[in-house]
Amino acid sequence: MASIHRQPGKPNWFCAFYDPEGFRRFKSTGTEDAKVARTVCVNIERAAALARRGRLSNEKALKLIRETCAAITETHGPLAAEAARKVLTDMLEEFVRTAGGELVSYTIRTWLESWLASRTDASKATLIEYGRIVALFLKFLGSHADRALATLQPKHAEDFKTSLQSRVGPSTVNKAVKILKAAFNAAVAKRALEFNPAEHVTQIEEQDGARRPFTDDELRALLKTATPEWRTMVLTAYYTGLRLRDCADLTWRNVELHPGTINVVTRKTGRRQDLPIAEPLARHLATLAGDNPDAPLCPGLCGKTAGWLSQQFYKVMVAAGVVTGRDYHHGTKGRAARREASQISFHSLRYNTTSALKSAGVGDSVAMDIVGHETAAISRGYTKIDDAAKRAAVAKMPDITTQ
Repeated sequence: MASIHRQPGKPNWFCAFYDPEGFRRFKSTGTEDAKVARTVCVNIERAAALARRGRLSNEKALKLIRETCAAITETHGPLAAEAARKVLTDMLEEFVRTAGGELVSYTIRTWLESWLASRTDASKATLIEYGRIVALFLKFLGSHADRALATLQPKHAEDFKTSLQSRVGPSTVNKAVKILKAAFNAAVAKRALEFNPAEHVTQIEEQDGARRPFTDDELRALLKTATPEWRTMVLTAYYTGLRLRDCADLTWRNVELHPGTINVVTRKTGRRQDLPIAEPLARHLATLAGDNPDAPLCPGLCGKTAGWLSQQFYKVMVAAGVVTGRDYHHGTKGRAARREASQISFHSLRYNTTSALKSAGVGDSVAMDIVGHETAAISRGYTKIDDAAKRAAVAKMPDITTQ
């Protein structure tokens, strides 16, 4: 039977027990508290007995660690439980190997990193966004990020949400909460956690209609004052519905002027789109076309980050008189504080695309296919939008180059 003992000159109690192979062993319990030491020692013996019979699986070992530490937390606090967790994990890793398995335990950091690595089904842009949210959460946790995954509590997720609310908009906060829920649901599914600590973190209400399309006057002002490259960006986005970086990274290899098609795999969805080129856009691109297929349409913008591009476009809008300039010097909030959400941005051009198509009488399924939004029917393969339908649709869009 396991028992605890003192050793000369050592402050912590030692546990005496028989290991799975029947040898008498001594192991420090990592604590000076006799009650905690006894709890640790009893559970080391339980694990050794299970391993001796070949019944100590990874799942059982993790459950024993969780239950033991939960009991110690309740009676002696989290610091005592964390010290006990280290001792138990060290011993149970050895015992599980003896039983023919391997103990796979995680810290919060190692779990989130392994979850990211497992998301091979996600697009590159989605993985970048997942990685950004995970990095923010780990930074928020500080040193706690390197503690055992089971030490993560709902308060950590709730406090993270609160910290984000002071710096970013509702949609970004809700996206972060959704990503954390997905990561920890996966941990529950793999029995690395007993419950999802982010499960009951509620999303915050988003303002309806926060974004809007540009008005005709605003579009005219943008096209009149924009630099040549930003004029190309605005026209491309308006007539195709492509997002900011997809427009900026287009090369002439993506553009086929004679059949009148832009072929692109979008960053956000990873979906290939074959987009018909509207006549006004075709005329504009024809004035720019060169002989190098790998040359970008907008050399000064290609390869830039979304943040940098957004800032530059904001300056374009300021120059056009569409928005007012941002003042970072007055007030006390500074650059790190959350800014008031702007109703218009480069993304608003996608609203213009949809609005122009619907105003021209184009059906929802065709309009959504052009801008890259799949209806349920299309995604299930029940509806196929042919090229002729899309060409007919974009032909109905207004010519904003002559307004």
